[in-house]
Amino acid sequence: MRTYLCICGQPVFFNNSVCISCGRAVGFDPVSRDMRELDMTGEEGVLQQALVPAPQKRSLFRRAPKAPAPPLYRFCGNLHTCGCNWLLPADTDPAALCPSCVTTRVIPDLSLTGNSERWIRLETAKRRLLFTLLDLGLWGPNAPVQPVLPMTFDFLQNLPGQPAVLTGHVNGVITLNVEEADDALREKTRLEMREPYRSLLGHFRHESGHYYWEILIRGTPWIEEYRALFGDESSDYAAALQNNYTQGPPPGWEENHISAYAASHPWEDWAETWAHWLHMRDTLETAEAAQCQSNIVQPKIDAALLCEEGQTPTPEMQAFCDRISRWVALTTLVNELTRSMGQPDAYPFVCGGQVLKKLYFIDRVISSVK
Repeated sequence: MRTYLCICGQPVFFNNSVCISCGRAVGFDPVSRDMRELDMTGEEGVLQQALVPAPQKRSLFRRAPKAPAPPLYRFCGNLHTCGCNWLLPADTDPAALCPSCVTTRVIPDLSLTGNSERWIRLETAKRRLLFTLLDLGLWGPNAPVQPVLPMTFDFLQNLPGQPAVLTGHVNGVITLNVEEADDALREKTRLEMREPYRSLLGHFRHESGHYYWEILIRGTPWIEEYRALFGDESSDYAAALQNNYTQGPPPGWEENHISAYAASHPWEDWAETWAHWLHMRDTLETAEAAQCQSNIVQPKIDAALLCEEGQTPTPEMQAFCDRISRWVALTTLVNELTRSMGQPDAYPFVCGGQVLKKLYFIDRVISSVK
């Protein structure tokens, strides 16, 4: 994420609703995609941007124009329920929800112990996903692509006598099992599934991949190239998943897939690779915003790896490989840091040649949207 500074000069982070240094109210404006420093002024509950326009030089012959009043905002109606710090125009209803919160169709049952905290974690992860999609032009009222079925979220929970809630995507609705917001339960599932990595944000990114496959790939000119890279999605999906759970991934899956689960079916391969592309994009942006420096040598990745036979690498291919080089060096550093703290690797994955081709394909698909 990007670096923000309060007017007091101290850093403000994406999820903050208050500057921890000076106590000033702060929030995220999804229109400008920026954090706003705010003062509690005017009518109760209305927040005013605290940035003061620079003084204008007065003319000797005419009166200087009056500086426009700074815009007015109010917090999302979910500020005190799920900790949402997104802003709305001040003339909206005080109970109105922001563009992020309105995407949640079903919230957890707050009468059950622990669900209030789980809901906060779910919405926090979702806002981070939506920020990235907003920034990429994939989501929001001004996005170039406006799907017929908007992306919505159901946060459901396993209940006695009811079928188990499965995290997944169907017709624009992303369902997440509320238990995924419980660290202990999520870690238990990770161990049972023999996964090297399982995170709440990872679930959101993965399921958004299924959503955007329907929008960006199905029935578009990209479909044939997709099939050449990922496989034929018309193969039996249910049977493929059942085979994955009973027999495990095929031998040598590491040569062509970013994860073992990606080897189960072309749809899952796309969703897993999409999630990792978002991991890379967000983490590299965070590191660059913080001006993170390291003496770890960046590997030289030959852009020819992305070429078909007889094809010459393009500047776009080389730029992508340069980003992957920075990614490898950065994750090497981060993994060493987490090992120094006695923690597992933050990024326990390897991007081979075929995976790079898939990541580059996703990079091109997303770039074509703008």
